[in-house]
Amino acid sequence: MPQIELPDGPGEMTARMWSLRPALGAAVQAFGQAVQAGSTLPLRELEAARMRIAHINGCLPCSEARPEEMAELGIDEAFYADVDDPARRGRYSQREALAIGFAERFAAGKASFDAAFWQDLTSAFTPGEIVELSTCVAKWLAIGRINAVLDMELSCPITIPQRGAAR
Repeated sequence: MPQIELPDGPGEMTARMWSLRPALGAAVQAFGQAVQAGSTLPLRELEAARMRIAHINGCLPCSEARPEEMAELGIDEAFYADVDDPARRGRYSQREALAIGFAERFAAGKASFDAAFWQDLTSAFTPGEIVELSTCVAKWLAIGRINAVLDMELSCPITIPQRGAAR
């Protein structure tokens, strides 16, 4: 049950929510589409970070969303379940584990980043990749948090574009 009164009518709760502030809804949609369309990081790295944020936000649709090419990418259900357990981070590549750690720290705030983490991150990712990862994590955290806080998450309009295993 949403925490705010929504306009009556057809459509998902989130669409009706954004109809309360159409300009903001359009901006959120444009931002989300731009981030998704401009993403060049490997999908496994993005999925690891996305799932960590989904679990932090408690967003059920995001937690359950999977790319169509899971098997092609070597992703199984344990890949998604293990993002929350630092003891299981050895199953991920260095960059995937860093993406998970970045997502956690980003959600916790600036003070959770230390020099050692930045050293590891900057040795594995280019500056442009860090900007991209930051933007993706910001999108998932912000939009997912809006949906979770307002109890809109059951209608979260998540899509995961098919990109192929090569990325």
